[in-house]
Amino acid sequence: MMKLHFGLGNAKLSMAIATFALPSGHACPFANECKSQSDLLTGKITDGPNCRFRCFSATNEARASTVRQARWRNFNMLREAKTVQAMADLINRSIPFGATYVRLHVAGDFYSEAYFKAWLNVAINNPAITFYGYTKSISYWVKYRAKMPSNFRLVASKGGLQDNLIAKYNLPYAEVVFSTEEARRKGLEIDHDDSHAIKADKAFALLLHATQPVGTVAADAWKVIMRTVGGYTRGKRRGGEPEKKIKLIVA
Repeated sequence: MMKLHFGLGNAKLSMAIATFALPSGHACPFANECKSQSDLLTGKITDGPNCRFRCFSATNEARASTVRQARWRNFNMLREAKTVQAMADLINRSIPFGATYVRLHVAGDFYSEAYFKAWLNVAINNPAITFYGYTKSISYWVKYRAKMPSNFRLVASKGGLQDNLIAKYNLPYAEVVFSTEEARRKGLEIDHDDSHAIKADKAFALLLHATQPVGTVAADAWKVIMRTVGGYTRGKRRGGEPEKKIKLIVA
């Protein structure tokens, strides 16, 4: 039986965290300031008209065809599943066995309401697993937040087309900053390892990362960050997969 691809950790996250990704930009309907996408065949990046900084995940996809292909495979399988039930079952049977944390969308986002409901049902059916992530698809979150269990934790990713909903509904959010000084000025702690995202209880900052377009403010900021802060380190991988049927709670 076909399953989605999950990763285990990355340069920023612990190997104890299962990760899931879709194609950057292509599966991000409400992206704005970070709107970037990599061509499936060539890897060439196209930045959106209001792009203020390039999406880190799009840069990863540009560099590695295997990464692009895995994310597009996930995207195509989910769209072919079509219904909430089918998507939820597909996601559920694909989660690595023994996972206690699942980081949604290290690339991509909730690209449709049905897809959001699929993850919501998966979370409801797996109370021992903490599902968390950033999203710019804030309208779906707001619509169903009364039904969201405590193990389904989201943080609004500031810089999208639905930012107005963040203050309106007093949502925890993350904001990309170009320096540690900017974070201090805004009174935001910087999350270096997703510990703030997992708690999802207050606003915080994310330090800009990934190579940026030449000649931009973001590119200059990235040079300073690399010189003064540096990058991330990697750990080891593990694996395994479960098989069980989803009980659809939110149809």
